[in-house]
Amino acid sequence: MFKKLLIITLLSMVQSYNILSVNSYKKVYNNNIVKVFEPKNIIKKDTNSLVFFTGANSVIPADIYSNFINTLNQYNFSVSVVPNDIICCQEFLNSIENDYKEIIPISHSSGYTNLIKTIYNISNIDKSVLLDPVDNSKLVDKQIFNIFNDLTPNLNYLNNLLILNAEKSYKGSIFPKFELPFIPLLALNTKKLKKNNPNLNIETFIASDYGHSDVLDTLWSDLMHSTISKGTEIREQENLDIYLKWLATKIYKFINEDINYDEPNSNIEFVELNSVKNNNDNDNDNDNDNEVTIEIINNKELIEYNNNKDTINYDNIEYLN
Repeated sequence: MFKKLLIITLLSMVQSYNILSVNSYKKVYNNNIVKVFEPKNIIKKDTNSLVFFTGANSVIPADIYSNFINTLNQYNFSVSVVPNDIICCQEFLNSIENDYKEIIPISHSSGYTNLIKTIYNISNIDKSVLLDPVDNSKLVDKQIFNIFNDLTPNLNYLNNLLILNAEKSYKGSIFPKFELPFIPLLALNTKKLKKNNPNLNIETFIASDYGHSDVLDTLWSDLMHSTISKGTEIREQENLDIYLKWLATKIYKFINEDINYDEPNSNIEFVELNSVKNNNDNDNDNDNDNEVTIEIINNKELIEYNNNKDTINYDNIEYLN
């Protein structure tokens, strides 16, 4: 009886989140599976395809990122989750080369290493997105003790790179509790990347109040937050969803540069966070770090809350002129 109740509860939670009608299907390359999630009734030639290299070198399954994938679908992206198999990934990319408006590889954590190994020499990929990129290429290639071998890639065709970092991934603390930062040792060295690729345009945004695992589904995000990977202190689903929407907004605007965002789009909810640093002001102190403002452009709501509070104050809504 308890198991049935649990299943019904979980199903109701999933159904309440998956408002958008999504097609999901599988493709097989080199005996490995690529999972594809995309809004129903899309015209592929008018749709951008995100090819997602997940964490742990693309070993983490799509199921653990289901909320994030669903959010990307709500922003009209097709999302393909690829496995830890470079040959499979390259065959998949070749097979969809002419199917979509544009193909944009995206990675989380050490999925970056697989992404770069896959796309560095593919001519039809102009843009890429990295979430908290971790470069463990020396570990993967068993060259961790070879300090003279620089594995920083030469990206022959990639021109534009968006990096979205969650700042708590890179910060530890001593008091009141000793905590080690989750990423820094293997964090991607963007200066080296830029030096090796001088024509590469790199744009970086840092979400000050979130952590490395807040992109995962809530069960796993909460588990990581309480153990080895500190995330936002506001653990309500609404706040985690805001972070996912902010990621999707940044990705959407990075890819769709030709859209006039002053004109409302009733189908897409664009979210911006005030507690965000970009690559031009990373070293500046933010006097209002504890104050977060979320602007939802399409229905012109401004929702404000303070990180010192335990919950988000959704009653404090102002309408913009």
